[in-house]
Amino acid sequence: LISFASVDKVFFLRILRILGIMVPRVFCKETGYLILIAAMLVARTYCDVWMIQNGTMIESAIIGRSTKDFKTFLFSFIKFMPLIALVNNFLKLGLNELKLRFRERLTKNLYDQYLQGFTYYKMGNLDNRIANADQLLTQDVEKFCNSVVDLYSNLSKPLLDIGLYIFKLTSAIGAQGPAIMMAYLLISGLFLTRLRRPIGKMTVTEQRYEGEYRYVNSRLITNSEEIAFYNGNMREKQTIYATFKKLVDHLHNFIFFRFSMGFIDSIIAKYVATVVGYLVVSRPFLNLAHPRHLHSTHSELLEDYYQSGRMLLRMSQALGRIVLAGREMTRLSGFTARITELMKVLKDLNTGRYERTMVSHQEKESDTAEKVVLVPGSGKIINRDNIIKFDHTPLATPNGDVLIRDLSFEVRSGTNVLVCGPNGCGKSSLFRVLGELWPLFGGHLTKPERGKLFYVPQRPYMTLGSLRDQVIYPDTLEEQRRKGISDQVLKEYLDNVQLGHILDREGSWDTVQDWMDVLSGGEKQRMAMARLFYHKPQFAILDECTSAVSVDVEDYIYSHCRTVGITLFTVSHRKSLWKHHEYYLHMDGRGNYDFKPITEETVEFGS
Repeated sequence: LISFASVDKVFFLRILRILGIMVPRVFCKETGYLILIAAMLVARTYCDVWMIQNGTMIESAIIGRSTKDFKTFLFSFIKFMPLIALVNNFLKLGLNELKLRFRERLTKNLYDQYLQGFTYYKMGNLDNRIANADQLLTQDVEKFCNSVVDLYSNLSKPLLDIGLYIFKLTSAIGAQGPAIMMAYLLISGLFLTRLRRPIGKMTVTEQRYEGEYRYVNSRLITNSEEIAFYNGNMREKQTIYATFKKLVDHLHNFIFFRFSMGFIDSIIAKYVATVVGYLVVSRPFLNLAHPRHLHSTHSELLEDYYQSGRMLLRMSQALGRIVLAGREMTRLSGFTARITELMKVLKDLNTGRYERTMVSHQEKESDTAEKVVLVPGSGKIINRDNIIKFDHTPLATPNGDVLIRDLSFEVRSGTNVLVCGPNGCGKSSLFRVLGELWPLFGGHLTKPERGKLFYVPQRPYMTLGSLRDQVIYPDTLEEQRRKGISDQVLKEYLDNVQLGHILDREGSWDTVQDWMDVLSGGEKQRMAMARLFYHKPQFAILDECTSAVSVDVEDYIYSHCRTVGITLFTVSHRKSLWKHHEYYLHMDGRGNYDFKPITEETVEFGS
């Protein structure tokens, strides 16, 4: 998926683009927290310097056996303690708040695009570049934000430390020492960055495997009943274990790679850095001709050495931390690559471009029929009320399989159409094109705007929420009030489809249940019809949606739709329904179709 997840120019450009989302303005709370963290880091460095100086004085007083000095410096340390504790905890507060704020901004930005129009549908059904968007939108965003903030603090603190210690040390032991340390940092940093290259790519793979592992688990939960009927537990266990094994093997490799990298890291960044530090700090002291030795007492020399030594040690540790921050950066580049890929796909889908890496079945048919070159989105949709008209429109799947080369028919309000034909003949495809879920590959489609077309599937969707929400979905209570539809009218809709007993049983419109489980198949289908009556669209597509409903309720539903002016497209194999329709559209599954009026003979023939 992502061939390059390394720390390079591309990475910095990507991270800047994402930072633009997470810190939208110069003056915002995020900037405030960034400044707070920087200020606390400066304060902490000053605390460290003060602690070194004060600690040296305490030790000097102990060695010089001066009780008075010992008490003075010890008391100043005790007075200083609350301040150090405060600085440390303010720093933690800033870091945690910033992580959360970054996550909030990025998550909302991504969901705004993901739930814009049908993007969420297209990502899973029309485009297969991203397999598990849920993993990206939840875990990866969180890890990315944590990683960015950690990197900010892991880089800024050592940089501040180095600046401050260089300044203090240059005045103590000259500029040459710190200069040697900086040169060492550069060389070792470049060397380690080269060695760490694979970490970015491994992080991307790790997140992909984690996503697949979560996906097989959620599929088991979603389809548990069907799997249980099939006794499919052993087979599912194999699938889950196979996915888990892939993840575990990758993680083992990652752990061993990090082990070997950590070994080299710690030697180069920590221990060799400390050796260089000792060499540098010892030079002015071991060089007896140095002017400092001529007038210093033993204890002054010791104090002097202690302070310089500790500062150099701190500086070498800071340098080591910067080198190690490179490791974080390589890991971050992996998350950045994944988030960038998600943003790119979302942008593409929202501008109507999608990619499928799929083999089309068309090649097989090309010897019998000339091959059609299809351009998704080349057809034109015209919005007009009370009419649905296909005008020389090819019916094709998103990956280019043509079901019907040239579909033309017209339906006006008040004319019900029965759609029939074998499985796979293109009934569902017709509705997906009508609902604008699939692109139009040519011709013209005249139809009312999307809100005036309603689709009732065979397995209706019950939303999370109250009983009222099931009837008015996707409206909210405010929208119900705005439409001026009272709860009394909702009650009538339920009674019409023989579901009044549910309101009586639950006692209130605001009862919340897991309706997918509480309602039976037939009840869900009738609830979907009550929902249809509530919305009163111009056209409704009923896709086998009364298969679990008794014939008398079905009769009532069809007559009621006619009374309130809802025109129906019905997919059904029930003979009892022919009498409610004026036309039939028959597809034979081989690319041919008939659109004819239903006459007495047709009904006879049908029955």
